[in-house]
Amino acid sequence: MLVSRDPFAREEIHRSLVRTNGVCDWCGQRRKTEKLWQYQIGPDSINGRSNVLKGLFCSASCFRNFHS
Repeated sequence: MLVSRDPFAREEIHRSLVRTNGVCDWCGQRRKTEKLWQYQIGPDSINGRSNVLKGLFCSASCFRNFHS
């Protein structure tokens, strides 16, 4: 799922749900569904390689606060 795109850096941020029994790395919240978001950043080209970013998060705001 596309979260954001930076046309000047030619990068996109995507997220996917990961099944885990852990807690959010920023706020410590445990979700009832036992799924957290994992984010990855990659170029907007087809041949580019995506990098998984550190941490699992309950929301996009927790992700942004953790990585800012």
